[in-house]
Amino acid sequence: MIPDSYFERFETPKYRARNPVQRALIRRFVTRVHALFLEAGPVESVLEVGVGEGFLSGYLSEKLPEKRFTGVDVREEDLDRLRAKFPRIATHAASIYDVGQVPGSYDLVICAEVLEHVDDPDRALSALVALRPKHLLVTVPHEPWFLLSNLLRGKNLTRLGNDPEHVQLFTAGRFGRLLGRHLTVERSTQSYPWLLALGRPMG
Repeated sequence: MIPDSYFERFETPKYRARNPVQRALIRRFVTRVHALFLEAGPVESVLEVGVGEGFLSGYLSEKLPEKRFTGVDVREEDLDRLRAKFPRIATHAASIYDVGQVPGSYDLVICAEVLEHVDDPDRALSALVALRPKHLLVTVPHEPWFLLSNLLRGKNLTRLGNDPEHVQLFTAGRFGRLLGRHLTVERSTQSYPWLLALGRPMG
């Protein structure tokens, strides 16, 4: 289980929040991601797109020190924080659309909590598939449950629970249709209030 001391290493508000329910949900989510990681089979190299401060890749890299991790994000300030905490993770500044410029090949590409932020999810997934990884692990907030969870805790009330930076809303059906245009989905699961899927790129 992720200890509270791990959460305290980060500056992102959702990780700094001391709400025990919120932390329990994040812990369960990361546990599900770890399980999907193991289902992907032999993985030596991992690229996380939208890595942020490194909460997910940092945890996985410490649990799996023999694996090679690389993180990509558009925010250089987040990458600076990641480097300070997890110097073993290689970093590159790029948008998801320009991820093809990142050198190297990867067994697994992780795209966690990113597609809800982009204007063109199909173009974003196409860019990830073009990297030709063996597997893609993708997660998004599960609507309408993510919105309702925000409303219940009094967050983003004027936006009916939607985070200001979320420009896409994914029901399970919409998420499945998006993935089906790009991936052969091998496993789909949930970790309230998120949807998770592991798949192989088509073609």
